[in-house]
Amino acid sequence: MRKPDPNVRIAVTGAGIICSIGRNKDEVWSAIAESRAGIRKLTRFPGETFPTDLAAEVDEDLDAMVPLDRRDAKRMSRSDKLAVIAAAEAIAQAGVALERAIVSTGTSTGGLVEGEDYYFKRLLRGRRRAPASLVLQQPTSGPSDAVARTFNLGGGVVSNATACASAGAAIGMAADYLRARHADAAIAGGTDALCRLTYSGFNVLQAVDGEACAPFSSRRKGITLGEGAAYLVLERWEDAAARGAQVIAELCGYGATCDAHHPTAPHEEGRGAEAAMRGALCDARSTAEAIDYINAHGTGTLLNDSSETKAIIAAVGTGVPVSSSKSYFGHTLGASGAVEAVITVLALANQIAPPTLRLESAAADCPLDYIPHTPRPMRMQQALSNTFGFGGSNVSLLFKRA
Repeated sequence: MRKPDPNVRIAVTGAGIICSIGRNKDEVWSAIAESRAGIRKLTRFPGETFPTDLAAEVDEDLDAMVPLDRRDAKRMSRSDKLAVIAAAEAIAQAGVALERAIVSTGTSTGGLVEGEDYYFKRLLRGRRRAPASLVLQQPTSGPSDAVARTFNLGGGVVSNATACASAGAAIGMAADYLRARHADAAIAGGTDALCRLTYSGFNVLQAVDGEACAPFSSRRKGITLGEGAAYLVLERWEDAAARGAQVIAELCGYGATCDAHHPTAPHEEGRGAEAAMRGALCDARSTAEAIDYINAHGTGTLLNDSSETKAIIAAVGTGVPVSSSKSYFGHTLGASGAVEAVITVLALANQIAPPTLRLESAAADCPLDYIPHTPRPMRMQQALSNTFGFGGSNVSLLFKRA
């Protein structure tokens, strides 16, 4: 198997996104510019038994948005549909031939919500009245398969499930496939839909804020859960230039680590996160001084925000503006690395850094510039997008303005 050639440049020629603040890039960026969050009362399933009742849901008829007839759409899981919608936007923008395009998707739950529905229907109505087809939608390989089938992509599929770092890793892995010339293009990203297991699980861990999350704040108490999907179309720079494609950003570097510190908690000093950022800098042959902005993992939990801040200071210093876009659309779990990668690409394209909403006063253990309240116009050439997950998984992507 050929090894990735580090000299191969990776162009981003398309981007697509759907989350609680918008159905596409234009709607999402409009919400960012207006400092308009998408966090509200949970409606997808009963929340009365949980300590919290907030979520960042996609409030749309997904069947109507999927580029298939409704009969085919109904066979997909909610995560599949979110993935296909985001991928469709990215592919349309790129306008690339897809014969040897690989699909690389990160997800933490796949179609688990449909598996839950099957369980409850069987429990309440009996085995004969619970369609087993619901269970077939559950595997984490489902979203990649759905995107490949919908757009007739022949380059193969890759499915990655490394908790909340899944989509960031999926994008980095796709770049490696292109650098090794195992594919001509990649549709890379992630998707996750809200489900009872993750909602109840984070509540049991006491990691959820009863109010909308406030990353890096002195009053932060935890995350707000969300859902969504996002994809980037990646190509080798030479191929994109040869076909006259409009390049919207360059994926220059990718760092991935596992600090194996704890099943759920990050290392207190952020050792794995620091190493991931340093890895991205090394892969990009860049320096800490060249980074103009960091889209932080920024979950709003006491441990994450403190450890990530320490990691940022150790990796790039104290002078780089940082913000958490999760303050807009919550923590989209396995999709977060892709959703926030798209936000980072849009920030570079628009030369505007998204803010951290609801940041009245930063915590004592969070001494950086977190861009409170409103977007900040600023010159940006290079930016890091961080995404970390349970089990010590850490990914950092380095993007450069086209």
